[in-house]
Amino acid sequence: MALSQVSTLFAQEQSGGMFAVSDFCPRANKHSGNKYFVHSGTGTNASGYGRNPSAPYATVEYAINNGPTAGQDDVIIVLAGHNEGAADAQIFDLDIAGLHVIGCGEGGNRPIFDYDHANATIDIGADNCSVENVQLRPSVTAVLVAIDLEAGSTGWVLRDIEVLPGEDGVDVDEFAKGIDIKAGSGHGLIENYKYRQLAGAAGTVSGISLTGASDDVTMRNIDIVMAGAGLVAPINGDTTLSTNIHIENFRLQTDAEPGIELLTGTTGILGPGLVFGDLATVAAAIVADGCALYQCEYIEVAPESGGVIGTPSVNDV
Repeated sequence: MALSQVSTLFAQEQSGGMFAVSDFCPRANKHSGNKYFVHSGTGTNASGYGRNPSAPYATVEYAINNGPTAGQDDVIIVLAGHNEGAADAQIFDLDIAGLHVIGCGEGGNRPIFDYDHANATIDIGADNCSVENVQLRPSVTAVLVAIDLEAGSTGWVLRDIEVLPGEDGVDVDEFAKGIDIKAGSGHGLIENYKYRQLAGAAGTVSGISLTGASDDVTMRNIDIVMAGAGLVAPINGDTTLSTNIHIENFRLQTDAEPGIELLTGTTGILGPGLVFGDLATVAAAIVADGCALYQCEYIEVAPESGGVIGTPSVNDV
């Protein structure tokens, strides 16, 4: 019996026994398409593999190119303990509409993707794709982008993603940008995103960048700590005019740069959220003149309490 002929909860092992997909990845149960499995330690990139966890593929890119169908809500399940790197310009490219990459495991056992080349990236170039529950780690100096949302891709979801400090451990390996949202790459969600860098990493620019005009992007539960000579802002979109940008439940720690910096006229709602930094004024903590600020506070030195960012609203009479 083929995998597509059984329920979304079960698949058949080569031995003829049955396993529950929920045993390996409960997150996958919300998707109705076929399931493909990947693990770097036990996998093989060859025909006859990838359809069950006892005989997985070895890499995500191979899985993308060998089975999934556009618009079918298929899932690539990356098993706990997976570690995959790229010494060239790409780790994997989600170029099939409606395809999802979901990591298994908790904490440090979640899949790790090592960026072994400055141009290595995870690309999302098709609509309605998602990446969930993975760790991203820079392994060379000044990796340009961790996740690149290519121009025109919409309906994407990035959930439960953690950017780890550089693999070298001595302030050299870093991402310039964590997530780069290109023009027209809207109607998307970034949820539960954690970003950490080594203290002396000088080339970090931003944790999330809006580098092209986008509409209806939501960022929720964002936890970013970053500093350095190259920093612009943990959340940055100061060169492009976007609309309906919603950033809620954020905690941003920076040095002498704003926590959020958006181009004049960008619209949306920001907050509630906290910015911890070293700025000349409270107002400088969030630069976004076209956005409404809801319960946003700034703290410069511990253990001070928060100062409200923005001008309080008054009755319209």
